[in-house]
Amino acid sequence: MATTRDFEGKVALVTGASSGIGAATARHLASGGASVALAARDRGRLEKLATELGGQTLVVPTDLLDRRQRGELIRACVSRFGKLDILINSAGSSGVAHSPPPTSRAGRRCWSSTFWLP
Repeated sequence: MATTRDFEGKVALVTGASSGIGAATARHLASGGASVALAARDRGRLEKLATELGGQTLVVPTDLLDRRQRGELIRACVSRFGKLDILINSAGSSGVAHSPPPTSRAGRRCWSSTFWLP
């Protein structure tokens, strides 16, 4: 965790914020004084993290594979905080043992969110 206010006055958007690296990054930014917009598909996990962080947070449930929702995410962040200084794109998915081939429906979702997000 940041021990100083390194991010004071900054606005950060963290995708994949509902768990793992995204949640840890959101915690670090908030502890450094940033206002943080939390984005992922799981509203419940985002709200739990927002409660933990306190301060200036915004919960925006978002499926980043949906172009319309990506636009709404940015608009919600700027509408709430007036700007966006930092973008951490931590969203993605993975397979436990083997990723599905990119030619399958499941594979396209996995590969699109991890590597090819337009």
